[in-house]
Amino acid sequence: MVGFAGTEFTSEVRELVEDLNPGGVILFARNIESPLQIARLNHELQRHALSRHSQGLFVGVDQEGGRVRRLPEPFAVFPPALRMASSPEPEAAVRQFALTTARELRLTGFNVDFVPVMDVLAMLERVEASVIGDRSFGSDPFKVSHLGGIVIDTMRSCGVIPCVKHFPGHGGTLVDSHLDLPVDERPLELLEECDLIPFRSAVDQQVEMVMTAHVMFPAMDPNLPVTLSEPILQGLLRGKMAYQGVVVTDDLDMGAVTGNFSSDECALRAFAGGVDLLLVCHSPGKAFSARSATYEAVQNNVIPQSRVEESLARIRLLKSKYAASMVPCEQTDVAEYFKETKRLRTV
Repeated sequence: MVGFAGTEFTSEVRELVEDLNPGGVILFARNIESPLQIARLNHELQRHALSRHSQGLFVGVDQEGGRVRRLPEPFAVFPPALRMASSPEPEAAVRQFALTTARELRLTGFNVDFVPVMDVLAMLERVEASVIGDRSFGSDPFKVSHLGGIVIDTMRSCGVIPCVKHFPGHGGTLVDSHLDLPVDERPLELLEECDLIPFRSAVDQQVEMVMTAHVMFPAMDPNLPVTLSEPILQGLLRGKMAYQGVVVTDDLDMGAVTGNFSSDECALRAFAGGVDLLLVCHSPGKAFSARSATYEAVQNNVIPQSRVEESLARIRLLKSKYAASMVPCEQTDVAEYFKETKRLRTV
């Protein structure tokens, strides 16, 4: 799953879709100017993918509310998760966020939102010092589970795939994984009693997608961060927690992994460890390199062919489930919707 530069479906983007044949794309603020523009881009991406391949693309975005919001106004603006959770009617606030966001995403051609954030804040009184901060629903794992569950159910009811993050929990770290590798030294017992609770709840809901954290947990794996860890991904998530859905990495361009491993090593370790989708947000060349390295590893029996087939089966199953969302969006509806919502918001 890859990112690219620009706001139009250029020949370079077309070649990326044709030559790499990615499972999906992720879009950022750099790709977005207006609702009509993003609808045209997503329409062309999906149309071209379907003309070349049997299934459409995952088209994803981080639209969390608060400070992590890729789609600018006139897309709806919502407060961060922590403020919604602290409001007089948190359930209603979270449901409205998820409902409106999902509708606008689906309308403009997205089918994946990387929400909800299921990280539990270890220190609510030090929100500003935490990397996750107000992106979390708070420090109560059961409240995080409940409100995150509302997001999951509402998103999927609108045809948008939810992706819980950042497994098994980024809420206890102060180091930004965009820059360096955080290490969470807490014992397994504490993680079980707190951080893992929302993710277990999401697995019980059969959430469709889980994103890994670029965090090292020595209590579970003293050698590798979660994204690259077979004991955590296969042993804990797939094994003990019995998760059957798609696992996607956090961005493999982030400093937590690039500062310690080569891009090919990241890809191979993540894939061997149990990841299904490798997320490369800023360097399409790394995606091509990762594909070549993975192909070679399979050809040389370093990674078994069965590992490839497992991931392909999960991805195909999810795309089949959301087949109605894997088609080009109807651009004619976009202008009318945003014209009407603008009128309502100014009344």
